Amino acid sequence: MSEAKRILVVDDDAAVATMLSRALSRHGFKIDTARTGDEALAKADGERYDAAVLDLVMPGRDGADLSAALQARIPGLTVAFLTGYARSPLIDAAKKAGRTVFGKPVVVQELVDFLRAELG
Repeated sequence: MSEAKRILVVDDDAAVATMLSRALSRHGFKIDTARTGDEALAKADGERYDAAVLDLVMPGRDGADLSAALQARIPGLTVAFLTGYARSPLIDAAKKAGRTVFGKPVVVQELVDFLRAELG
């Protein structure tokens, strides 16, 4: 049996982070959560993650900036973005860069399918 994939969920909304943590855990992933970009980077300094699920629009460090910082620490990190906004320059830039962006509320099965496809 293969080891559970480690996922870092970062969202400034505690309810969203908790819901995703519970849902993804039920699908066999090992989950850590963070509420800020700085907290996420501190966790990434001490842990090796297979993927990160990042809120795209957060106070302070946004998801795009956080993604770049995490990928500098963890080469090959799979990243998915979440957003509650229908349109934003950040969403447009993420999609143009080939990033996967999920709307909120998140359809958990779609996120699980993405993670399983990306992580094998």
